[in-house]
Amino acid sequence: MRKFFNTEHAVVISPSSIVFATVFLLGLFFLFYIRDIVVTVFLALILMSALQPGVKWFEKKLHLPRILGIFILYIVIILLVVVTVSLIVPPLVAEVPNFIGSLHLPQLPQHIRNFNFTMVEINDFLNQMYNSFGTILSIVTSTFQGILTVLTILVMTAYMLLDRDRLHHRAMWFSREPRHVALAAEFLDSLEVQLGGWVRAQLVLMFTIGLMAYIGLALLSIPYALPLALATGLLEILPSLGPAIAAIPAIILAYTLMGPAMAGIVLLFYLGIHQLENHIIVPRIMKANVDVSPLVTIISILIGFKVGGMVGALLAVPVYILLRTVYSFWVRESQS
Repeated sequence: MRKFFNTEHAVVISPSSIVFATVFLLGLFFLFYIRDIVVTVFLALILMSALQPGVKWFEKKLHLPRILGIFILYIVIILLVVVTVSLIVPPLVAEVPNFIGSLHLPQLPQHIRNFNFTMVEINDFLNQMYNSFGTILSIVTSTFQGILTVLTILVMTAYMLLDRDRLHHRAMWFSREPRHVALAAEFLDSLEVQLGGWVRAQLVLMFTIGLMAYIGLALLSIPYALPLALATGLLEILPSLGPAIAAIPAIILAYTLMGPAMAGIVLLFYLGIHQLENHIIVPRIMKANVDVSPLVTIISILIGFKVGGMVGALLAVPVYILLRTVYSFWVRESQS
């Protein structure tokens, strides 16, 4: 035991405290090192919390095996994604030639049209092609990684749902006391209810923003109002960045088919939706579904966006819910 003295009092640091602090810091470093895996597991936990009520309904009401209920829910989700994409993508792709034509791009220079190149120009062209190939390869790799991550989350969610009634027994890895196992079960139930509420809040938010976009675009007589509104609602899951991305195709269509003035009106319309979303709709919906105050919601999203970008903003409220639940259980246990 080591003692450090000053003129007033002594500070005593025991070897066990040093070991605990070292292990704690190493644990934090390890979690930071595998942060991508931690995010993936957390997303699977959120998805499990969202699907668990549906799986329970299939079990109790229709008396279906749990694995069959999970399979049906996955099929429904896949069908919804396919139908939504089929409604959104074709109309937008169909308008791409009209948009390019409306830009009045300058004609290619005469020496390019006649294929008269110097060696310097050919070398520059090859360098640009090489850089473009690297960019395309990076995009393809990122897309493949994204698909692999989604599949991993779906598989992990399925296993969590199958093992949901026994998940709390994993606490026996750390303690075999029945009280601790029961506490883990209570903690998991509480976290599931709150994360499920967050997912419901997100769905309500996506529906609300999508409905507002459809009404506004329909009143402005913008073509393809329904697919544009669907895209707006779906992209609402990406805080801050989603509304900006959703506005781009609507502005393009308005500019292409109805002129610059209507494109400006559509831009102002989406800016209005964005302001309502950030300051009124999101905080109130989060307050009603997960009991998170509007101020905490805004601050959490801002911190999440600063720390982790788009993914951080998306997971800001769920992380706050997790920390709040851990803190409330810790305070309750420390006072008991």
